[in-house]
Amino acid sequence: MTETATAQPSLDARLKRVLRFMPAPVGIVTSFDPDNGQPVGLAMSALMPVCLDPPSMAICVNRSGSAHDAMIRAGRFCINLLHAGQDSHVLPFANPAARDARFTQSDWRQHVHSAHEGVWFIDEAPAAIFCTIRERVSFGTHDLLVGEVDDLLTSGSDDIVGWANGALCRAAPLI
Repeated sequence: MTETATAQPSLDARLKRVLRFMPAPVGIVTSFDPDNGQPVGLAMSALMPVCLDPPSMAICVNRSGSAHDAMIRAGRFCINLLHAGQDSHVLPFANPAARDARFTQSDWRQHVHSAHEGVWFIDEAPAAIFCTIRERVSFGTHDLLVGEVDDLLTSGSDDIVGWANGALCRAAPLI
């Protein structure tokens, strides 16, 4: 007796489905173009802490993305974690059709510290984590950038939004 093989979706399609439901932090990662000073940014959930000694964070940026080259040339970035009231910041950075709305909200500020002068951040965000790129690892279509944390601005809020099931969400304790 022979079994009929059932066609499964491709490995990348199956992984994409699993990752869609895996909760992750979401942030607006910003930098600037050192040639003209213009801010650049992208919404991402591919971000994580690396270690505390030295304090460092990692982000994963698509090399074909509009912010990639400027971010690499600037050598620094800021991870802006958002609270629920700042969810309107995500769409302009996640949807290329809404690109003209990037950096238009009134709570955007430019960092004045010399190491990160020109990097934009969201005022009153739960966290604005300023990093200098120390390592770059290319894999597939993306670059993994490890940034050493140079500065951190916090609002004191622990209401940080994440991403799961294709939507913004809040983490809630099970117990």
